[in-house]
Formats: sequence, structure tokens, C-alpha cells
Amino acid sequence: MAVLETVQSLFISYGYYFLFFATALENIPVIGAFMPGEVIVVAAGFTAASGELELSKVILIATGGAFIGSNISYLMGRWGGRALIERIAKRLRMDGDRLDAADRYFSNHGPITVFVGRYMSGIKAFIPALAGAHHMPFGRFLVFSSLGIITWTIAASLLGFYFGQNWGALMRVFKAVGWLIPAVILLGALALVYFRRRRPGSKRD
Repeated sequence: MAVLETVQSLFISYGYYFLFFATALENIPVIGAFMPGEVIVVAAGFTAASGELELSKVILIATGGAFIGSNISYLMGRWGGRALIERIAKRLRMDGDRLDAADRYFSNHGPITVFVGRYMSGIKAFIPALAGAHHMPFGRFLVFSSLGIITWTIAASLLGFYFGQNWGALMRVFKAVGWLIPAVILLGALALVYFRRRRPGSKRD
């Protein structure tokens, strides 16, 4: 809870400015390693539930910040190549095997790696850089990166907004199974509710 309280106090003091810069910086390989990326957007959703922020603005601003940070990461990989990524990872004492595995998977499944990489804790800032190092066409990167950013930001914001009271349990689930499963479950539940409301004969407010 200490991390949550610290991040919440920053939201209260600096509001959406902190959210924008934090989500941008967490997507840049060097700086992102020191940012609590698994916490920021969820904490923003939790803060929105208390009325200090607006959920719609949280989603919009966090998406914008992540979009800019990911593009900077892509350009770093494009200009510096794999050698730059390896130097950064080595300086940060990052697990080289995990980076190598991501690189191999990217070679075979580039677009889906960019999308799924958004949900990979601890390495997501390096995925756009790998895309740049592999000279993935920027237009293709932009499409799959944007899809990943939008879905992840919506899921993380809503998880914080609706389940932030159970913060400890939420963080334990993320550490055990990662972000993808909770996000898919939440988005699936919301889609189910939406389509049920859209069915002919369903009750409307």
C-alpha cells in the first residue's frame, strides 16, 4: 500500500501532468526500468474512483503518454540497433535470457509481439525498441502498438477504478499471472455486459 499511497499523493499534487509524464517515461527503456509501471495507471483509476481524477481523462492522458513513450523507444531501436538495446539491458542488469527470448519471438511474430508486449511486465519498454531494431515498418508498428496501448490502458484504469479497494490482492494476482489474464477477463466481462444490453428485448434505462 505504500507505493499506492505515494503515487496517489503525486496524483493529488500534480494531477494529469504526473500521469502523462509517468506513462511516457515508463515506456522508454532507460528510464522505464525505474518507474513503477505496473502501478501508475491502476493507481490513477483508483484515484479516479475517489473523485480526485476523472476516469475518461485518465484513460485519454495515459494513452497519450504511453503512445509518445513507445514511439521514442521505437526510434531508439531504429537508430541504435540491437547493440544499443543490449548495452542498456546490461547496464540495468536486466535478464538477458528474457530479452533474447523476446527478440527470438519478435523475429517470428513481430506484430503480435508489439501488441502482447504491452502486457509484459519488466520488458514492455524494450519491445518497441526491438521493433525499431528489426526495422519493422513504422505504420505497422503504430497500428499494433496503439491497439496494445489502448486495450491495456482501458483495462488497467478500470481495474483500478473498480477493484482498487482490494489493492493487495490485485497486485498479488498480477505478480502471479501477469497483466494479460486479468485484463482479458475484465474486458471480456465488460463486452458481455455491453452486448447483453444491446440484445433486442433487453431492458433499457
